Amino acid sequence: MPDLNNSTSPLIGVTGAPGNIGTPLVQALLRRGARVRVLARHQEKARQVFMDAPPSQIEFETMEFGKRQTYLNAFDGLDKLFVLRPPAISQVSRDMFPALDVALGAGVRHFALLSLQGADKLTITPHMQLEKHLSGNGAAYTFLRPSFFMQNLTTTHLPELKQGIIAVPAGNGRTSFVDAYDVSEAAAIVLTENGHENRAYELTGPDALTYREVAEIFTRVTGHLYRYTDPNPLAFYRQMRGHGVGLGETLVMEAIYVTARLGLARHVSDDLPTLLGRPAHSIEDFARDLPIFD
Repeated sequence: MPDLNNSTSPLIGVTGAPGNIGTPLVQALLRRGARVRVLARHQEKARQVFMDAPPSQIEFETMEFGKRQTYLNAFDGLDKLFVLRPPAISQVSRDMFPALDVALGAGVRHFALLSLQGADKLTITPHMQLEKHLSGNGAAYTFLRPSFFMQNLTTTHLPELKQGIIAVPAGNGRTSFVDAYDVSEAAAIVLTENGHENRAYELTGPDALTYREVAEIFTRVTGHLYRYTDPNPLAFYRQMRGHGVGLGETLVMEAIYVTARLGLARHVSDDLPTLLGRPAHSIEDFARDLPIFD
Protein backbone atom coordinates (compact mmCIF):
# COMPACT_ATOMS: atom_id res chain seq x y z
CA MET A 1 0.00 0.00 0.00
CA PRO A 2 1.49 3.33 -1.00
CA ASP A 3 2.23 6.00 1.57
CA LEU A 4 0.46 9.05 0.19
CA ASN A 5 0.02 11.01 3.38
CA ASN A 6 2.11 14.08 2.66
CA SER A 7 1.51 17.55 1.31
CA THR A 8 2.90 16.66 -2.13
CA SER A 9 0.72 13.59 -2.71
CA PRO A 10 -2.03 13.83 -5.36
CA LEU A 11 -5.28 15.46 -4.31
CA ILE A 12 -8.18 13.19 -5.25
CA GLY A 13 -11.67 14.55 -5.77
CA VAL A 14 -14.61 12.25 -5.06
CA THR A 15 -18.13 12.80 -6.36
CA GLY A 16 -21.05 10.72 -5.10
CA ALA A 17 -20.24 11.01 -1.40
CA PRO A 18 -22.05 10.41 0.83
CA GLY A 19 -23.52 7.41 -0.99
CA ASN A 20 -23.33 3.65 -1.51
CA ILE A 21 -20.05 3.98 -3.41
CA GLY A 22 -18.78 7.41 -2.43
CA THR A 23 -18.78 6.87 1.33
CA PRO A 24 -16.78 3.59 1.40
CA LEU A 25 -14.51 4.96 -1.35
CA VAL A 26 -13.56 7.99 0.74
CA GLN A 27 -12.97 5.72 3.73
CA ALA A 28 -10.80 3.39 1.64
CA LEU A 29 -8.78 6.29 0.27
CA LEU A 30 -8.21 7.66 3.76
CA ARG A 31 -7.02 4.24 4.95
CA ARG A 32 -4.52 4.28 2.11
CA GLY A 33 -3.17 7.64 3.28
CA ALA A 34 -4.57 9.65 0.36
CA ARG A 35 -5.55 13.31 0.39
CA VAL A 36 -9.25 13.58 -0.49
CA ARG A 37 -11.58 16.40 -1.45
CA VAL A 38 -15.24 15.42 -1.04
CA LEU A 39 -17.37 17.12 -3.70
CA ALA A 40 -20.94 17.08 -2.43
CA ARG A 41 -24.25 18.77 -3.13
CA HIS A 42 -24.68 19.33 0.60
CA GLN A 43 -21.29 20.04 2.11
CA GLU A 44 -22.46 20.08 5.72
CA LYS A 45 -24.03 16.63 5.39
CA ALA A 46 -20.76 15.30 4.00
CA ARG A 47 -18.84 16.85 6.88
CA GLN A 48 -21.08 15.05 9.35
CA VAL A 49 -20.54 11.67 7.65
CA PHE A 50 -16.75 12.08 7.67
CA MET A 51 -16.41 14.02 10.91
CA ASP A 52 -13.86 11.55 12.30
CA ALA A 53 -11.56 11.75 9.27
CA PRO A 54 -8.07 13.22 9.84
CA PRO A 55 -8.28 16.95 8.95
CA SER A 56 -4.89 16.74 7.22
CA GLN A 57 -6.29 14.23 4.74
CA ILE A 58 -9.75 15.53 3.90
CA GLU A 59 -11.39 18.71 2.67
CA PHE A 60 -14.83 19.60 1.39
CA GLU A 61 -16.30 21.65 -1.45
CA THR A 62 -19.83 22.11 -2.73
CA MET A 63 -20.32 20.69 -6.23
CA GLU A 64 -23.45 19.75 -8.13
CA PHE A 65 -23.52 18.56 -11.72
CA GLY A 66 -25.57 21.00 -13.76
CA LYS A 67 -24.76 23.92 -11.43
CA ARG A 68 -21.84 25.55 -13.24
CA GLN A 69 -21.23 28.12 -10.54
CA THR A 70 -20.01 25.28 -8.28
CA TYR A 71 -17.34 23.94 -10.65
CA LEU A 72 -14.35 26.28 -10.33
CA ASN A 73 -13.77 25.99 -6.58
CA ALA A 74 -14.60 22.29 -6.61
CA PHE A 75 -11.98 21.27 -9.17
CA ASP A 76 -9.22 23.81 -8.52
CA GLY A 77 -6.01 22.03 -7.52
CA LEU A 78 -7.25 18.47 -8.08
CA ASP A 79 -4.92 15.88 -9.63
CA LYS A 80 -7.41 13.03 -9.94
CA LEU A 81 -11.20 12.80 -9.99
CA PHE A 82 -13.61 9.97 -9.27
CA VAL A 83 -16.73 10.49 -11.38
CA LEU A 84 -20.10 9.04 -10.41
CA ARG A 85 -23.19 9.85 -12.45
CA PRO A 86 -26.06 10.84 -10.14
CA PRO A 87 -28.99 8.47 -10.89
CA ALA A 88 -31.32 11.39 -11.60
CA ILE A 89 -29.10 12.68 -14.42
CA SER A 90 -29.80 11.12 -17.81
CA GLN A 91 -28.67 13.99 -20.08
CA VAL A 92 -24.97 13.72 -19.35
CA SER A 93 -23.87 15.87 -22.30
CA ARG A 94 -25.81 18.77 -20.82
CA ASP A 95 -25.31 18.20 -17.11
CA MET A 96 -21.92 16.46 -16.79
CA PHE A 97 -19.70 17.14 -19.80
CA PRO A 98 -19.20 20.84 -18.92
CA ALA A 99 -18.14 19.91 -15.38
CA LEU A 100 -15.65 17.35 -16.65
CA ASP A 101 -14.25 19.88 -19.10
CA VAL A 102 -13.77 22.43 -16.31
CA ALA A 103 -12.04 19.75 -14.22
CA LEU A 104 -9.70 19.01 -17.14
CA GLY A 105 -8.91 22.68 -17.55
CA ALA A 106 -8.25 22.97 -13.81
CA GLY A 107 -5.51 20.34 -14.07
CA VAL A 108 -7.14 16.97 -13.42
CA ARG A 109 -4.89 14.44 -15.17
CA HIS A 110 -6.65 11.18 -14.30
CA PHE A 111 -10.40 10.49 -14.31
CA ALA A 112 -11.78 7.30 -12.77
CA LEU A 113 -15.36 6.77 -13.97
CA LEU A 114 -17.90 4.52 -12.32
CA SER A 115 -19.40 3.11 -15.49
CA LEU A 116 -21.50 0.00 -16.16
CA GLN A 117 -20.81 -3.58 -17.17
CA GLY A 118 -20.98 -3.74 -20.96
CA ALA A 119 -21.07 0.05 -21.32
CA ASP A 120 -18.79 -0.19 -24.36
CA LYS A 121 -21.64 -2.01 -26.15
CA LEU A 122 -24.71 -0.36 -24.60
CA THR A 123 -25.32 2.73 -26.69
CA ILE A 124 -28.64 3.38 -24.92
CA THR A 125 -26.96 4.16 -21.59
CA PRO A 126 -25.43 7.47 -20.46
CA HIS A 127 -22.39 5.53 -19.22
CA MET A 128 -21.17 4.93 -22.77
CA GLN A 129 -21.49 8.63 -23.55
CA LEU A 130 -19.36 9.45 -20.50
CA GLU A 131 -16.73 6.89 -21.48
CA LYS A 132 -16.47 8.32 -24.98
CA HIS A 133 -16.15 11.85 -23.65
CA LEU A 134 -13.42 10.99 -21.14
CA SER A 135 -11.45 8.76 -23.48
CA GLY A 136 -11.14 11.64 -25.92
CA ASN A 137 -10.21 14.54 -23.63
CA GLY A 138 -6.45 13.90 -23.47
CA ALA A 139 -6.24 12.98 -19.77
CA ALA A 140 -5.73 9.46 -18.43
CA TYR A 141 -8.87 7.49 -17.64
CA THR A 142 -9.88 4.33 -15.83
CA PHE A 143 -13.31 2.89 -16.46
CA LEU A 144 -14.78 0.79 -13.67
CA ARG A 145 -17.61 -1.28 -15.15
CA PRO A 146 -19.47 -2.98 -12.31
CA SER A 147 -22.35 -5.34 -12.64
CA PHE A 148 -25.55 -4.77 -10.63
CA PHE A 149 -24.80 -3.71 -7.05
CA MET A 150 -26.07 -6.06 -4.37
CA GLN A 151 -26.80 -2.97 -2.27
CA ASN A 152 -29.37 -1.74 -4.80
CA LEU A 153 -31.71 -4.38 -3.42
CA THR A 154 -31.53 -2.79 0.04
CA THR A 155 -31.70 0.83 -1.17
CA THR A 156 -33.46 1.46 -4.48
CA HIS A 157 -35.66 -1.62 -4.11
CA LEU A 158 -36.04 -1.50 -0.34
CA PRO A 159 -39.83 -0.90 -0.25
CA GLU A 160 -40.50 -4.24 -1.98
CA LEU A 161 -37.72 -6.07 -0.14
CA LYS A 162 -39.30 -5.13 3.19
CA GLN A 163 -42.32 -7.12 2.00
CA GLY A 164 -40.16 -10.13 1.17
CA ILE A 165 -40.32 -9.36 -2.56
CA ILE A 166 -37.71 -8.75 -5.22
CA ALA A 167 -39.62 -6.90 -7.93
CA VAL A 168 -37.45 -6.07 -10.93
CA PRO A 169 -38.17 -6.79 -14.62
CA ALA A 170 -35.15 -9.03 -15.25
CA GLY A 171 -36.95 -12.17 -16.40
CA ASN A 172 -34.83 -15.29 -16.07
CA GLY A 173 -31.63 -13.53 -17.09
CA ARG A 174 -28.54 -14.07 -14.99
CA THR A 175 -26.63 -11.22 -13.32
CA SER A 176 -23.10 -11.31 -11.87
CA PHE A 177 -24.02 -9.25 -8.78
CA VAL A 178 -21.19 -7.27 -7.18
CA ASP A 179 -20.68 -5.83 -3.72
CA ALA A 180 -20.47 -2.02 -3.71
CA TYR A 181 -17.80 -2.18 -1.00
CA ASP A 182 -15.61 -4.32 -3.26
CA VAL A 183 -16.07 -1.79 -6.06
CA SER A 184 -15.15 1.08 -3.74
CA GLU A 185 -12.00 -0.72 -2.65
CA ALA A 186 -11.07 -1.31 -6.30
CA ALA A 187 -11.64 2.38 -7.07
CA ALA A 188 -9.33 3.37 -4.22
CA ILE A 189 -6.64 1.09 -5.64
CA VAL A 190 -6.79 2.52 -9.17
CA LEU A 191 -6.70 6.07 -7.79
CA THR A 192 -3.68 5.53 -5.54
CA GLU A 193 -1.52 3.06 -7.48
CA ASN A 194 0.19 3.31 -10.83
CA GLY A 195 -0.53 1.12 -13.85
CA HIS A 196 -4.30 1.57 -14.15
CA GLU A 197 -4.30 4.49 -16.56
CA ASN A 198 -6.25 4.12 -19.81
CA ARG A 199 -7.72 0.78 -18.80
CA ALA A 200 -11.21 -0.60 -18.25
CA TYR A 201 -12.10 -3.15 -15.59
CA GLU A 202 -15.23 -5.32 -15.54
CA LEU A 203 -16.15 -5.69 -11.88
CA THR A 204 -18.38 -8.63 -11.00
CA GLY A 205 -19.10 -11.01 -8.19
CA PRO A 206 -18.09 -14.69 -8.35
CA ASP A 207 -21.42 -16.02 -9.64
CA ALA A 208 -24.07 -15.25 -12.24
CA LEU A 209 -27.50 -15.75 -10.70
CA THR A 210 -31.12 -15.20 -11.62
CA TYR A 211 -33.16 -13.00 -9.31
CA ARG A 212 -35.18 -16.07 -8.43
CA GLU A 213 -31.99 -17.73 -7.22
CA VAL A 214 -31.12 -14.60 -5.25
CA ALA A 215 -34.50 -14.77 -3.50
CA GLU A 216 -33.86 -18.44 -2.69
CA ILE A 217 -30.43 -17.61 -1.24
CA PHE A 218 -31.88 -14.78 0.85
CA THR A 219 -34.51 -17.19 2.17
CA ARG A 220 -32.00 -19.93 2.98
CA VAL A 221 -29.44 -17.67 4.66
CA THR A 222 -31.84 -15.47 6.65
CA GLY A 223 -34.63 -17.93 7.38
CA HIS A 224 -37.18 -15.38 6.11
CA LEU A 225 -39.19 -15.97 2.96
CA TYR A 226 -38.27 -13.95 -0.13
CA ARG A 227 -39.74 -14.36 -3.59
CA TYR A 228 -39.12 -12.90 -7.02
CA THR A 229 -42.16 -11.49 -8.82
CA ASP A 230 -40.63 -10.42 -12.18
CA PRO A 231 -43.00 -7.51 -13.00
CA ASN A 232 -43.36 -6.54 -16.65
CA PRO A 233 -41.60 -3.30 -17.69
CA LEU A 234 -44.82 -1.24 -17.54
CA ALA A 235 -45.64 -2.46 -14.03
CA PHE A 236 -42.07 -1.73 -12.96
CA TYR A 237 -42.29 1.76 -14.45
CA ARG A 238 -45.46 2.46 -12.47
CA GLN A 239 -43.90 0.96 -9.34
CA MET A 240 -40.81 3.18 -9.44
CA ARG A 241 -42.73 6.31 -10.37
CA GLY A 242 -45.07 5.55 -7.50
CA HIS A 243 -42.05 5.61 -5.20
CA GLY A 244 -41.19 9.09 -6.45
CA VAL A 245 -38.31 8.03 -8.71
CA GLY A 246 -37.75 10.53 -11.52
CA LEU A 247 -38.61 9.82 -15.13
CA GLY A 248 -35.02 9.84 -16.39
CA GLU A 249 -33.76 7.58 -13.59
CA THR A 250 -36.64 5.15 -14.14
CA LEU A 251 -35.94 4.91 -17.87
CA VAL A 252 -32.23 4.25 -17.26
CA MET A 253 -33.19 1.48 -14.84
CA GLU A 254 -35.54 0.00 -17.43
CA ALA A 255 -32.66 -0.05 -19.94
CA ILE A 256 -30.35 -1.75 -17.46
CA TYR A 257 -32.90 -4.47 -16.74
CA VAL A 258 -33.30 -5.07 -20.46
CA THR A 259 -29.64 -6.12 -20.46
CA ALA A 260 -30.34 -8.51 -17.60
CA ARG A 261 -33.33 -10.06 -19.35
CA LEU A 262 -31.24 -10.58 -22.47
CA GLY A 263 -28.47 -12.28 -20.52
CA LEU A 264 -25.96 -9.47 -21.15
CA ALA A 265 -25.14 -9.08 -17.43
CA ARG A 266 -24.16 -12.69 -16.82
CA HIS A 267 -20.44 -12.54 -17.57
CA VAL A 268 -18.17 -13.22 -14.59
CA SER A 269 -14.80 -11.49 -14.71
CA ASP A 270 -11.55 -12.00 -12.81
CA ASP A 271 -10.76 -8.27 -12.83
CA LEU A 272 -12.09 -7.56 -9.34
CA PRO A 273 -10.30 -10.35 -7.42
CA THR A 274 -7.13 -9.51 -9.37
CA LEU A 275 -7.34 -5.87 -8.27
CA LEU A 276 -8.27 -6.72 -4.67
CA GLY A 277 -5.89 -9.64 -4.20
CA ARG A 278 -8.74 -11.66 -2.70
CA PRO A 279 -12.05 -13.23 -3.81
CA ALA A 280 -14.96 -10.91 -4.49
CA HIS A 281 -17.87 -11.10 -2.05
CA SER A 282 -20.76 -13.37 -2.96
CA ILE A 283 -24.52 -13.00 -2.62
CA GLU A 284 -24.30 -15.42 0.32
CA ASP A 285 -21.85 -13.04 2.03
CA PHE A 286 -24.23 -10.14 1.41
CA ALA A 287 -27.25 -12.10 2.66
CA ARG A 288 -25.55 -12.79 6.02
CA ASP A 289 -25.68 -9.06 6.76
CA LEU A 290 -29.16 -8.52 5.34
CA PRO A 291 -31.40 -6.52 7.69
CA ILE A 292 -34.35 -8.45 9.09
CA PHE A 293 -37.55 -6.62 8.23
CA ASP A 294 -40.70 -6.92 10.29
